[in-house]
Amino acid sequence: LVVLHFKHFGKGLIKSAKIHPDFFVQMALQLAYFRLHGRFVATYETGTARAFYHGRTDTVRTVSELSVAFVEAMCDARVSAAAKMQALRAACEAHGEQLQRVLSGQGIDRHLLGLYIAGMTRGAVPSLFSDAAFKLTGGGGNFVLSTSNVGYTPMFGGFSPMTKDGYGVCYAMLEGRMNLSITSWRTDPQTDSDAMAASITASLCDLMKLCAQTAAPASKL
Repeated sequence: LVVLHFKHFGKGLIKSAKIHPDFFVQMALQLAYFRLHGRFVATYETGTARAFYHGRTDTVRTVSELSVAFVEAMCDARVSAAAKMQALRAACEAHGEQLQRVLSGQGIDRHLLGLYIAGMTRGAVPSLFSDAAFKLTGGGGNFVLSTSNVGYTPMFGGFSPMTKDGYGVCYAMLEGRMNLSITSWRTDPQTDSDAMAASITASLCDLMKLCAQTAAPASKL
């Protein structure tokens, strides 16, 4: 467990770049993981289902074609700052659309859970749930990167990774700083919470530098 008190900036500066703070952090986490491990993995972000009777949570799946394109652009020195910024905004927009689907009950994971439970009670679980692709995409509690935004408050917590080779990242955003906890299992030789914290710090700072580099000049009027 590593607790990261990120003091460089918070939600205020992110909002000044006209980007939703949570979407910004989610893309930074994608970049941080890729820089550290060189691959993309199934990523869980907690989404609320409070709009529904007895609703609790569903899964916001962060990884999309546009999030992958953004990370690849950030890691390519040949791509211009303007193109990287365009890729960031597109990835954040896609993440926002995915979040809205979850908030409106259009997420897939709780529906799949219901199907799995129904299969278990009938003694005939559909073959989908034993397919390797199902596990690779996070099904059955196999999200390698498990994340949760606990709000815009000084209070925050933490949780263990879902998988033996994964990370748990819990974060809270304040106006001028962020608090994050990063967990991983010591038994896995590939994961390292200290290295992940450092990669998250670098990725957050790099994204804010990108925002500053591509910001429109202030009007003199």
